[in-house]
Amino acid sequence: MLLMMNACSEDLQQPAFEYNIGNPAVVGSQYPNLHVDNTGMVTMSWISKIEEDFYAVELATFNDGSWSQPRTVNTSRDYFVNWADFPSAVSRDGDVVAAHWLRKIEGGPYAYNVNLVFPEEQARRWTDPITPHLDGTATEHGFVSMEPLTNDRVLAVWLDGRNTEGRGHDEYSDPDKSMTIRSAEVSRDGTINRKREIDGMVCDCCQTDLILTDDSAYVVYRGRTQDEIRDIYISRYDLESGEWNEPVKVHDDGWQINGCPVNGPRIDANGDKISVAWFTGADDSRKVHVVTSDDRGETFSEPEVISNDRLTGRADVVVSRDDDVYVSWLEERDEIGDVMMKKIGEENQSVRVGITSSSRRSGFPRMAETAEGILFAWTQTDPLVRVRTAFVPYDVDLSEIEDAEAPAE
Repeated sequence: MLLMMNACSEDLQQPAFEYNIGNPAVVGSQYPNLHVDNTGMVTMSWISKIEEDFYAVELATFNDGSWSQPRTVNTSRDYFVNWADFPSAVSRDGDVVAAHWLRKIEGGPYAYNVNLVFPEEQARRWTDPITPHLDGTATEHGFVSMEPLTNDRVLAVWLDGRNTEGRGHDEYSDPDKSMTIRSAEVSRDGTINRKREIDGMVCDCCQTDLILTDDSAYVVYRGRTQDEIRDIYISRYDLESGEWNEPVKVHDDGWQINGCPVNGPRIDANGDKISVAWFTGADDSRKVHVVTSDDRGETFSEPEVISNDRLTGRADVVVSRDDDVYVSWLEERDEIGDVMMKKIGEENQSVRVGITSSSRRSGFPRMAETAEGILFAWTQTDPLVRVRTAFVPYDVDLSEIEDAEAPAE
């Protein structure tokens, strides 16, 4: 059953409700990422601060209601650590296939490369890092999304700043000096094939997301026009030909903003059903939009809109094996951040899953489907920094807890 927990004024970071499964991340852990493989196993990755300017990338798997022991992927003093752009790990057939992190390079405070590794000896060792982009510029390369194509090969997508090298302030809107989104198929032996540019002008620092179906992959990202319209786009990758189709808007928000909102879209699928969730500030209103396609992204529904003045975005979406769609997001209460979720199409109110801060330090909450319910992960910021997790079983009647109020301060 669901365990209700009341947060008190001494510890406002406790979840408003939680089925307490715990997790192996310790104090100093932050910025979790979740990936679900074809067996239903969830891989959670995170970054841990060991000491000043010294970090570790770690992971653990969640299967049959329990966590594995944590495994260290890498430790370093040259990570690029960022609240919105954090490491990931992906799995296939119940085995971890690859992990990534960002490594600072010489050339400026925002010069960094993607490092991608594959496990060896049952993840006790890892291959030497592979950099999927080969441009050699001292620019930004990040916001990576990956999906395994085999146990030895992944499709990786990232934002690539090679064209921004030397860009002046007055050249920010120049399409030839813009951030791009690119992809490649990367193999365990270091081979990099099918290098592609998906879009030549995109938002500089909004997350990408990627899903894999039987014969295709789909990427979503925040695009950008010369008129500074920054709406969400989707593109399909044909696994046989290795080509992306022409990106199209998921919905015409028309959000014109002269700067990056640092709020990328999320995508999930079950069979032919695909859902996309994202934040928009169009029409001077804070909203999370959720759209659904029943024909593998050929057409999308009109958005279901979640809107209020406290909403900050940082959305995620899950399509369950029963084709139910769940969305999560973050709301702010003064300096407190509420991790919220809702089942799309239901009349019940949104439900608070966890409590953190509304600052950048809390990162982006993530959720993933399991056989029994939805797993949530987020960064607690006070009184101690660490990754927190919650589990919401499918058999819980959300309407019974819809009136849960925020804890008294």
